[in-house]
Amino acid sequence: MSRKKLSFRNKICYGIGGICDNTLYTLSGTYLLLFLTTVAGVSPAVAGTISAVGSLWEAFAGPYIGYRSDNTKSRFGKRRPFMMAASVPIAVMTSLLFMTINAGPAVKTVYYLAVIVLFWTFFSMDFVPYVSLGADLTDDYHERTVLRSYAYVFNQVGMLMGMVLPTLIVSRVMKTGADAQKGWLAVGIFCGLIAGASALISALTVRTGDGAKNMPEEAPGPKGRAAGEILKEYASLLKLKPMRYIVVASVLYLVANTFFSSDRVFFMTYNAGMGQDKVSLVMLVITLSGIAFVPVIERMAGMTDKTLAFRYGIGISGALMMVLRLFDVTSLAGIILVSLLYSLANTCYWQLMPSMIYDITEVVEAETGESRTGAVISFQALSESLSIAVGLQGLGLILGLAGFDESIAFSLQPVSALNWISNCFTLIPGLFMALVFIVMLKYPINKRTMDDIRKS
Repeated sequence: MSRKKLSFRNKICYGIGGICDNTLYTLSGTYLLLFLTTVAGVSPAVAGTISAVGSLWEAFAGPYIGYRSDNTKSRFGKRRPFMMAASVPIAVMTSLLFMTINAGPAVKTVYYLAVIVLFWTFFSMDFVPYVSLGADLTDDYHERTVLRSYAYVFNQVGMLMGMVLPTLIVSRVMKTGADAQKGWLAVGIFCGLIAGASALISALTVRTGDGAKNMPEEAPGPKGRAAGEILKEYASLLKLKPMRYIVVASVLYLVANTFFSSDRVFFMTYNAGMGQDKVSLVMLVITLSGIAFVPVIERMAGMTDKTLAFRYGIGISGALMMVLRLFDVTSLAGIILVSLLYSLANTCYWQLMPSMIYDITEVVEAETGESRTGAVISFQALSESLSIAVGLQGLGLILGLAGFDESIAFSLQPVSALNWISNCFTLIPGLFMALVFIVMLKYPINKRTMDDIRKS
């Protein structure tokens, strides 16, 4: 694999694909639980279960798709056929997921369960090959961080689409005389089209290896392995110390991320009494600050090491979020402060984690003599899916047990519900981020160790 720097054009074409996954990820993570409970009329506990089932399904779909992409040969390479095939279904399923149906509780539950399973299936069909494609483009230690920096900037565009615009779209639709149900359907259609288009554009325009011949992405995967080998393959990956640490750190961070992302609209609406305009303003601050943090973190990673930047960026953010639980942060300034801390941690994770995973694929290849990029990426995606499921189910149960009632106004919610919404906004995410810091203290891969691996 060539270690030369990738062209600006190729970085842009690859980065465009990041719009897809983050539009869908932030839309579902921020608004799905809120939509199901306050618009579709599903109870918090059931809504949490529906969301969790979707993430658990992704945990099964991701490994299979990763395996298939490793073993695919076509004129478009290993990864891009999956991205192209997912583009249209992604648009359709996102629209259906945010459509309200007039039916009884049982029918609603079955409908949203079926749609969310399909939604996450096609999400995985794009996401796992897309992230794997980044490892196929370059094996340079720092160039991988640069490539993911481009992807993260486009991730922030996706965040704008999936996190900032939805409340504005709903507000705009309702001003025409339509109800919230039509507003959220418009959100689903808009975000689905944006996500599908970005996946397709990236798949059709990115060049593997900047046109270099015989790149691994074009080569066929290993032959003769049954799908049942996936579990055995994962067991062998877990024997590697770096893989164990990165999986644990990823799980811990994404539990934190899920609690914060799914709870923040509840906090702004019910604890702070904010309207949709202020909610959108906070979401815009998160998006813009994420873009602003990208060059800072890239520079920190280049001057020191991506592992150090990852560890301290998330650890410091988590510690300060826990401290802020001791104060009243229901003002706009307080919410923005907490959101900036979250944005710093989130940028560290999504900008640096994929680059660190790419390094692990090289460790695996050095240990086994075989390229298993799709397997490593899909295993990471599996751990992410499980942690998101835990976070969503946990938040749904907490809201239910705390007495949250979706049918009453914010000023009438019980104190116990408001207290736990506040805990899920600051204390719980901060605690899990602090645990990430502790785990990463013993993570063994850095620039020096990667240089040693390449020389051996």
